[in-house]
Amino acid sequence: MKVPMFDLRVLDHNLKNDLKEAFERVLDHGILFMGPEVEELESKIAEYIGVKYAVGLSSGSSALYLALQSCDIGSADEVITTPLTWIITANAIAACGATPVFADVCDDFNIDPVSINENITSKTKAIVPMHYAGHMCDMETITQIANENGLVVIEDAAQAFGAELNGKKSGSFSTVGAFSMNPMKPLNGYGDLGFAVTDDKEKYERIKILRYSGTKSVPGTNVTADSQEVSLNHKIDNINAALLLVSLKYFPAKQRTVSKIANRYNTELTRQIEYQKVAHTETHGRFVYVIKSDQRDDLKKYLENNY
Repeated sequence: MKVPMFDLRVLDHNLKNDLKEAFERVLDHGILFMGPEVEELESKIAEYIGVKYAVGLSSGSSALYLALQSCDIGSADEVITTPLTWIITANAIAACGATPVFADVCDDFNIDPVSINENITSKTKAIVPMHYAGHMCDMETITQIANENGLVVIEDAAQAFGAELNGKKSGSFSTVGAFSMNPMKPLNGYGDLGFAVTDDKEKYERIKILRYSGTKSVPGTNVTADSQEVSLNHKIDNINAALLLVSLKYFPAKQRTVSKIANRYNTELTRQIEYQKVAHTETHGRFVYVIKSDQRDDLKKYLENNY
């Protein structure tokens, strides 16, 4: 039997009915952009993460890019990050005109704080840790390094919604955290969308301007008539927000199921395979279940041919 890595079909009838009802509500009120569902979702995401503010965006890529922009990352800057990530982590830095500087990674695939220290120069302005596959980076050490060197921390939490370390959710350790909620992510939408989260009101307000072509809305409306700075369109649509609200309702049950499956893998897989270890104070985000093997290529071919 061939088992797809991601099966994006909606097979749960209750979930499918809830999604249909959410879609129909948006069609009925006709507010397709920046509507009540967006506002409700932003409020619930901020509450879940444990931060003051959340901004809905068109993708996780936009979330990271605008997070960097809100921290004034620019052409004179270096940003230390991990090479073991999706290309957007580096692309977002480069799109701001800054230079990505790659630190090494630890055995758990996350960025190595020792290597971060070794790569700091007079041009370094920020650190972008990425929680690989949903496994939390050593945020206590990383934030300590940042504080000692006057650096900004921006979390690439694209793969880590629902992850937690020492009682704090991913995205809440940094000046700004960036999430992806595309259909493959832990909290899955039904199209491309993302979120930036922060406790900093100034950065929150700036991201809101940047997401809508650099404009401010007329007070009390969604009409944009006040251009503040040059930006493109990164805004979230109301249909995607409505569907993600449904996913958020089902997320706790989904998280429990995924964790149960991962725990079974941890127990029953051969000892020849290594997996990410989780501290007793951590909840893994479980974007995917990552393994390491001395016979990687042979194992990959075997799985492709037999499953």
